[in-house]
Amino acid sequence: FALKGWRDAKIENAAIFLHGDTATTTGNVILTDKDGNVTKVDKTWTFLKDADGTMRIMAHHSSLPYTPGSPVTEEEVLAAQKGWGDALVKIATTYDEKGFDAAKAEAEAVIDGGYGYQIAPVLFKPTLTTGDQVFRTTREG
Repeated sequence: FALKGWRDAKIENAAIFLHGDTATTTGNVILTDKDGNVTKVDKTWTFLKDADGTMRIMAHHSSLPYTPGSPVTEEEVLAAQKGWGDALVKIATTYDEKGFDAAKAEAEAVIDGGYGYQIAPVLFKPTLTTGDQVFRTTREG
């Protein structure tokens, strides 16, 4: 990152917290490269004054700001809900026509295709669950 041809760096602190021989800052660094392109970077630093009085960086977090994806539309939500309902019916009819193993395979395909288990825990409470484990936050249950 340091080799990207930066020509200017401006610090914009949102906050500075001073505490004895330490200080923590958070805010942005606005960088301009040799072609005039500007990059905004989120920064958090913690500084410590050493025994000689020199300020030392003790913690440094740097990231590009969050860029949200495209907003979800109502049409997309309605389509996802319809897809879920259609999938539920398909699992049930597969069970009626081909048995448990085929329905289980269909259900696994629905879980893999429609749920976000590969991204993060999912907040799912299956309809008929009871007992000690009623929520399915992982694909395995």
